[in-house]
Amino acid sequence: MTKDKHDFEELTAPAATAKELQISVATLRKYSLIVEKVAGKPDYYARTKQNARLYSKKDVQDLKDFHKLAQENGLTLQEAAQQIFAVSDKSAKESNAVDEPNNEVMSTPQVMKLLNALQQTIGQQNSALAKLQKQLNRIEKQNKDLLTRQKELENSSAKEADFASLPDISGIVTDDLATAPIFAEENKPLTPAEKRAQVANDEQKSSKEVHDEILSKAQENAQKSTVNAHRTLSDMQVKPEKKHWWQKFIDM
Repeated sequence: MTKDKHDFEELTAPAATAKELQISVATLRKYSLIVEKVAGKPDYYARTKQNARLYSKKDVQDLKDFHKLAQENGLTLQEAAQQIFAVSDKSAKESNAVDEPNNEVMSTPQVMKLLNALQQTIGQQNSALAKLQKQLNRIEKQNKDLLTRQKELENSSAKEADFASLPDISGIVTDDLATAPIFAEENKPLTPAEKRAQVANDEQKSSKEVHDEILSKAQENAQKSTVNAHRTLSDMQVKPEKKHWWQKFIDM
């Protein structure tokens, strides 16, 4: 900064400025040299007749920012000065020459920080997109399951409707005819005495009588197999067992 610019400004000496910055005077002198080198102006700070530097309030604030940036972000003093004082110098140039083109280029640390920030942002966006894709896949699977379930219910309802349209056959006897009460008596096992009597009776029959009896029995079984299931109560009464005339002598 030129001296003319500070003609009406209160300036502080190096000792007071170092005390406010909480650094030594030697460190302040080191910082000032770096700033003058980065700014390209040996007369960046106002000076006394004895060539001692003087610092304005803005100079003190810039030095505070410069010191903080170097300490907290791990930058070198040269890099920190480029970020703080290059901006200040640019503002001063713009105020003096508005039409002067801006040829300032970002430093390597600035570019690296910007790239790291961009990479973090891209990573966060990719993570959010992956979570969103998982949610979409889960919703799509749920929709497919619901459609499959709906088709199964529709098929089940159609089968029930077809079954309901069939005639009612609940009154038809479906059990084996041999287990029906009307035939239970005929399927009753014979006693030994009855078997002997039956054998003796069959021995006395002629071959023609045996043939006729077998044929009659077959016709009777055929009629029983096609008997109407809707029987009346009187039809289902068990008829008394017929006994041969000679059986009464065996039972005696």
